[in-house]
Amino acid sequence: MLPRLNPPLTVSTLLFWILLNNTAIANTVTIQIKNYQFTVELAITQAERSRGLMRRKSLASDAGMLFIYHEPQIISFWMKKTLIPLDLLFFDKEGRLTELHQNIKPCPGTNCDTYTNKIPAQFALELAAGTATKFNFHVGNRFTIVPPE
Repeated sequence: MLPRLNPPLTVSTLLFWILLNNTAIANTVTIQIKNYQFTVELAITQAERSRGLMRRKSLASDAGMLFIYHEPQIISFWMKKTLIPLDLLFFDKEGRLTELHQNIKPCPGTNCDTYTNKIPAQFALELAAGTATKFNFHVGNRFTIVPPE
């Protein structure tokens, strides 16, 4: 007998959970883009989003950080005090990839370039540099939340 597989959670379901119960959810979730899964830390509060992946010396190839905003908007990122190169992916409210910046160089100081989306995004995802190319992620791909077992 085959095990029953739970369907992936929609992005709107995740957002609903977060808005409803901001402090009671786990600080990580597993997301899937195409056939690839990543365990991502959630950056929900302004403080978490500002801190991001600062001072991290490494990032596993199957890990990242998902930045969540209450509504679609133009978002600016900089790599202040970031020690590792990253890919930055922007997603709309439906979880559809709208823009990506690849292989963003670290900026250990404070005089850093900014990376901004042109299309309002509700989610941004930071992954290890090269991930988007390695898995051929492109505009139109969607992410879903993998339900916990």
